[in-house]
Amino acid sequence: MAAVEAFGGSDYVLPILQLAVDATEAHFKDSQTIWIQYKEYIEHAIEAAGSAGGADGDATALVDLLQAVFIERLGQPHAELDATFALYSQFITQHRNDTYEQHMIDANRTVSQTRQRCSIRDGCEDDLAKSAGSWGATTSYIAKLAREKVPNTKEICMLYERGLAISRYSPGAWDEYISFLAGSAGEMQGSLGVARRAVRNCWWSGSLWAQLVHLTYAESGLSVANEVYARAVSTHALEHSMSEFSQVATAHITVARLDHQSDPSANTDALLKACKDSLDAAYTLDLSTADPALRLERCCMAVVADVLFDTAMAREMWTRVCKARRECTEAWVLSAEFEKVHGSEANARKVYRHASQRLLDNPERLFDKWIAFEYGCGSLPDICSASHTINLQRHLIQRRAEREERANLFSAADDSAEAKPGNKRQRVSSQSCLPEPEAQAVSATDAAASNTVLYVSNLPPSFGSQDVESLLGGRHSVSKVTMLEANRDMAPQGQAKVELASIDAIVAALDKNGLKINGHFVSIHTFKPNRQPRDAAKTATIEVRGFSPETGNKKIEQVARKAGVPVRVHRSRLGDVVFVAMKLQEAQRAAYALNGCSIDDCTLEARIADANEHEAGSLHGSAATKPAPAVPAMVPRKTAAARRPTKKVALSATSSETPHVLSPEEAPSAKAKSNADFRQLLLGQKPPE
Repeated sequence: MAAVEAFGGSDYVLPILQLAVDATEAHFKDSQTIWIQYKEYIEHAIEAAGSAGGADGDATALVDLLQAVFIERLGQPHAELDATFALYSQFITQHRNDTYEQHMIDANRTVSQTRQRCSIRDGCEDDLAKSAGSWGATTSYIAKLAREKVPNTKEICMLYERGLAISRYSPGAWDEYISFLAGSAGEMQGSLGVARRAVRNCWWSGSLWAQLVHLTYAESGLSVANEVYARAVSTHALEHSMSEFSQVATAHITVARLDHQSDPSANTDALLKACKDSLDAAYTLDLSTADPALRLERCCMAVVADVLFDTAMAREMWTRVCKARRECTEAWVLSAEFEKVHGSEANARKVYRHASQRLLDNPERLFDKWIAFEYGCGSLPDICSASHTINLQRHLIQRRAEREERANLFSAADDSAEAKPGNKRQRVSSQSCLPEPEAQAVSATDAAASNTVLYVSNLPPSFGSQDVESLLGGRHSVSKVTMLEANRDMAPQGQAKVELASIDAIVAALDKNGLKINGHFVSIHTFKPNRQPRDAAKTATIEVRGFSPETGNKKIEQVARKAGVPVRVHRSRLGDVVFVAMKLQEAQRAAYALNGCSIDDCTLEARIADANEHEAGSLHGSAATKPAPAVPAMVPRKTAAARRPTKKVALSATSSETPHVLSPEEAPSAKAKSNADFRQLLLGQKPPE
């Protein structure tokens, strides 16, 4: 009524009410509120026309309009359908009473069909209310409506709007709504408006910015789409993720390509610059957030190679991508496929072979692609070579996994040894999970003794062996109690070593850890003597063969260091054997790590070359059954390098004589000579007596 007085009567109010009803009639629960206002306004107009004594045609037209509004409303599913049907009955009684039965029969037929549709919506509304309006319940609601014979697009859009009122910060919800409008509904203008709302709520989403770039290009052209891309980049909101930035950059390149294809005479430098700038900007971001599908990279290479026909530039881009993402299998596979199409089979084979030596995230995919490529394009020697390389790499991957598993077992054993007193039960049970080399070094008797011995400390000074025995369960649980005393005055120090009869007795005794007796908090834990096995101080020498003459000692040290710290590394006189000396326990693990390892495309062979070689039999197979050869005399690496056939000996400027090469009979003992002695012998000088 206020609008009637302010804006000029029914000519203004009635169209506004019609727009309001048209916008809200698809809301199943709350649309009745607006519709009732619309109905009441028409009824007031009918009453005003009758009381004013105007022409009968005006009142009749308004009655026909209200009846049409009722019929349309009865065909629309809404929660107040029965109340609307009752209001329609009153309207017919008042204005169409002479044909009441016929109007009610027609309306009842419409209402019966609408009730069936309302029953589906009632169940969905209950599920939606129980889930507090979650997006999953909303999408389930939409899926049920989409299965109807003639789905109502307006009603589905209303459900999207209801869901987004709660999930407005969910990029996936906005993306799904935009895709529905642009695809199924065909509402490009409406989808553009929704995309603008979406980026205002989720400005960090690259997919929503990409949707806005595409829709803006379809509506307004390339220049306006480029402005949208520049606005997305200028916010710096997409720099948190390389994957999100890649999506909007891909959209930017796509619209530039579409514009270039529509007008081939346009400048191609702009398209090439868009590809290079997008790739440069993407690879300044964190590679850990990169797109695993490489959508931006694929788009750039396809545009440069297939649209601009610049194969050299595309190859440079792929090389850069593979160097930056060296562990990404998909990058290497795509690079090889590019070389197969735009380069040569030899280049593709080179990419596959180079990628197989990398630590990839999915090596089996690369192996499958390579062997399929060789079966389709390669010759029989190429297939055999690829199969051999793949099998070797699979073996190395398996060995690497075994070494990592073994290292994890060692670290788990160390962690259990350093556990807190509150975790004593776990420490007792973890002693049976030692790695295989450690378990072989400990005999069964020592393991049983260490599992049944406890160390008790912080006892009261008055405690004796009988008191400790009664504390830990009595004679049936305790086998032996040894009170520990000071070395000098033989005075008791409140500590005891207790041997228990069973595991159950150990568990019961460990439960008393921290018990307070006479003001002393007694500490009870497993007994571990502070001494190492006798063999721990012994050293062993690992003999390593099969490496390249150009391989330095440092590379071999790096591999050996993963299992143990080397004491020293020497080469043989001919430079074809390396000897790594270290402690015996570390040598067993280092030999396992070195044997079968690949360095400079060569597979190493490692074995323990001392008298204790039989202890490493499980690591080397048949190599352990052979008699251990005598260890040759060790010389410094510089001296060994001088004996290599491919190297020239660098003599001192003060000596013009040819160096004297030592025969095996003249070779002195390595342990009796120093570096100065070797230098004098090499230069042909007689050592001082």
